[in-house]
Amino acid sequence: MKKAVRYFILALTTVTAVSCSQKKQEVSSCCSTKQHESPEPLPAISGKSLFLLDSRWETYRNDTLEFEDLSGKPVIAAMIFTNCPSACPRIVADMKNIEVGLTAAEREQVRFLLISMDPKRDNPEQMRKFASDHRLDPDWIMIRSDRMATLEMANVLGVRINPLEDGGFDHSNTIHILNATGEIAYQQHGLAIEPAEILSQIRRLINQK
Repeated sequence: MKKAVRYFILALTTVTAVSCSQKKQEVSSCCSTKQHESPEPLPAISGKSLFLLDSRWETYRNDTLEFEDLSGKPVIAAMIFTNCPSACPRIVADMKNIEVGLTAAEREQVRFLLISMDPKRDNPEQMRKFASDHRLDPDWIMIRSDRMATLEMANVLGVRINPLEDGGFDHSNTIHILNATGEIAYQQHGLAIEPAEILSQIRRLINQK
């Protein structure tokens, strides 16, 4: 029961923050401290971290992933579906432009993540085909889960998803930047946006590590 309440509060807090502004949103960790031991422990996870979600996800390589597995690096993420005819390919193209804008060293310090909003059709085989068709780097991660976990993720990220009669979705076009402890640090709303600002935000997070 305590865990359910915690997730409910997490979702309300995040959605409220997203709905109030389409500008960048920075969330500072209350407990982050420098450690000089080796190996360096990860910063503390706050109550606004997506890593608190206990849902399990299937990757396009048939592996199982929990969101906490992504901790330690900033994450560049978006919710898409592979049968999307227009907006989702544009979102992926925008993410690839971000990837190209990073140096090789910077790319080593971030993760790229695609989250399916269509778990029924986006099985691992379909996701692999999508990755191949869009020539995604093998280090990119594509995941799906069950319907409830998908809706929970959309709610926490502030992504609007409306099913259509043809099986597709009307949805928000947003690229999310999570910091190394899973908090939403920045959101880019819209398509075909010049990546200068989002690159600046990513570099700021990389330099905070």
